[in-house]
Amino acid sequence: MTVIWNDSAREEVKDIYGYLFEISGSLADDWSDELDKKLNLIISFPEMSRLVPEFGISFIRAVFVRKYRLVYQYQDSSIRILAVRPMSGLPGKF
Repeated sequence: MTVIWNDSAREEVKDIYGYLFEISGSLADDWSDELDKKLNLIISFPEMSRLVPEFGISFIRAVFVRKYRLVYQYQDSSIRILAVRPMSGLPGKF
């Protein structure tokens, strides 16, 4: 399974990690570990996650990493990470 990150999604992860690190280094590391676990789960079972309702397309899915939503596209044996966005109410430029 190939995993491809959109540049904007990669930047969002860096921004989230930085934001969490300002609160607590261990909080940021725990979030990063959970992100890795969710990515491994997606790689193993790409169709298990919920569909993103605003798209309504079967190959756009999302998984939650604490209070953030990782949106990805699964198609032709590849996973493209499209975005990592906070749920409402969290600060940041996301």
